[in-house]
Amino acid sequence: MSRCQVGRPAPDFTLDCVRSDAAPQSVALGDYAGRWLVLIFYPRDFSFICPTELTSFSAQVEDFKVRDCELLGVSVDSLQMHREWLSTPPSQGGLGPLRFPLAADPDGAAARAYGVWSEEKEVSTRGLFVVDPAGVLQYMVVHNLRVGRRPDIVLRVLDALRTGGLCPAGWISADGTLDPEKALQPGRVLGRYRIRERLGSGTFGSVFAAWDLRLSRMVALKILKRNVFESREIVLAEARAAAALASPNVCTIYAVDEEDGLPLIAMEYLDGPALSTVIEQGLDRQAALTIAIQIARGLAAAHQEGVVHGDLKPANVILTAKGVAKIVDFGLSRPANAEGEAPIPGPADATSQVAGRMVETVEYASPLPNPLGSGPRRPAALRGTPAYMAPEQAQAAPATLASDVFSFALIVYEMLTGRPAHPDRSILETLLALQTQDLGPQLAARVEPPYRELLASMLARDAAVRPAIGEVLERLVDFAGQSARSV
Repeated sequence: MSRCQVGRPAPDFTLDCVRSDAAPQSVALGDYAGRWLVLIFYPRDFSFICPTELTSFSAQVEDFKVRDCELLGVSVDSLQMHREWLSTPPSQGGLGPLRFPLAADPDGAAARAYGVWSEEKEVSTRGLFVVDPAGVLQYMVVHNLRVGRRPDIVLRVLDALRTGGLCPAGWISADGTLDPEKALQPGRVLGRYRIRERLGSGTFGSVFAAWDLRLSRMVALKILKRNVFESREIVLAEARAAAALASPNVCTIYAVDEEDGLPLIAMEYLDGPALSTVIEQGLDRQAALTIAIQIARGLAAAHQEGVVHGDLKPANVILTAKGVAKIVDFGLSRPANAEGEAPIPGPADATSQVAGRMVETVEYASPLPNPLGSGPRRPAALRGTPAYMAPEQAQAAPATLASDVFSFALIVYEMLTGRPAHPDRSILETLLALQTQDLGPQLAARVEPPYRELLASMLARDAAVRPAIGEVLERLVDFAGQSARSV
């Protein structure tokens, strides 16, 4: 039974092989780890077409080696038959010397594993397989026994695979690859998704409104750029963590996948305004409390699973047409117990689909200001939005559950007062204020008594003394009950 599938690990094998100029040896798939491998299955030695194929590949073996690629021929013939064929001159029906080894697969075990075994003829067909340095099968083609294969075609495919990009028909290495940003136009189909419109772009990639052809629903697709490899892996890992969340107040992540070589995150499409827009239009106390309770419930669901949002702000909360508040863009989310977070090389951003537009979160990789005004500036990568950061985030520490509580307090403050906590400060002034000042008392003093004590505790400079989000939710629900009784 064949276990061969492109995109999956190539079937393992261990075979005896012989070279023209060396003693027999055993080879296994693992021997080629870290290099490309082209497996050339052919039916038998001393045949008609096989010599033309193998000598053609041998003549271009250096072209494969400069691409860090090895060749291995495989047939049912024994090592003794291989030796005889290699030592017999072509004028006498032999093959002559080859510049790559021939392996013996006398019982067809390897041919069966790769799906090229002919039970009727008891030989392998002309199967050719390209395995990448990680041992993953990336290309396979099977020819009729009467039709030979050309090495220049295989070299073209190898060049294309090595780019890691999109290579159209007729592609040659001088062409460059297709730009997914330009190729993903309305009407294009990516896997099961038909692109409707581009919603925005950022350093990590772009977000599109798309139609899920399988489930007949709208989704938001975050397509990550292929050339931001380290950042891409971080974002995908964080999205997978967020995908485990189940709450009516958290934007649902449907899939974290790869289609046509493009990594993507498919998520719930939300058509309502961002909370930032709603705040600008004005909120009464009852509406602010209702929204705050919903945000707290969504955040509590995340924290219960040990997931930190890391960039909670009004722009990352959407109000649906039914009035449901949903937290979006867990693009900076991380497990609460994660350690050794990888640094982000250079500025980047996380992106989310919000009411048909892009919200960007900048990751600042520039040195932090020294609050004492002397000594070296400390290089660090800040992840998040400074206006909604907790003090520890402003000092380049990873976001924690308590950091989310601080950010949530700033959102509640903004809903109650109609203005942000840092309205007139620049980014650097905001970071300095967070590093050097205790903002809790002055901000809490600006809201009415029912919220004052709660906000003061949530805005505590010491993260360890801030209440857990579950306790905050209980207090907000109590406020709602008191408000209902007073009416």
